[in-house]
Amino acid sequence: MAKIKTKFDSLVKLKKLKVEEKERELTNLNNQIAQVYEELAEIQKEIDKFEYPKEGNFALITQFKILQNSLFKQLQEKQNYINFLENQKIILQTQLKELNLEYEKMKYLQAEEIKKYVKKLKEKEAKEMDEIALMLYKG
Repeated sequence: MAKIKTKFDSLVKLKKLKVEEKERELTNLNNQIAQVYEELAEIQKEIDKFEYPKEGNFALITQFKILQNSLFKQLQEKQNYINFLENQKIILQTQLKELNLEYEKMKYLQAEEIKKYVKKLKEKEAKEMDEIALMLYKG
């Protein structure tokens, strides 16, 4: 049987494309989040292996403090960026959920349209069979 075309075909296709696009965006964002977590871990390793100088002149201690503060600042910036990305992820997940809902509605309407068409086709076929039976009975 040939594929039955409905007025919802193009809408279903469009909705599916939008869902797939949003899924790609979410995948890219998840990859970006994973990368930033790796960067955060690297900064944390740098901080953990730092040892405060037990002796030395004031310039060395000052240099150490500047480097340490720089790493803490980078750590804080990465954590803030992760928070931002996680919020973006929540937004994308919500959008994806809404797009999936719209897509499922269109698929449902398309299926209902096909059911109506098939029902009409069966009714027409039954009517034609009745007419043939009537002609055979009379003939």
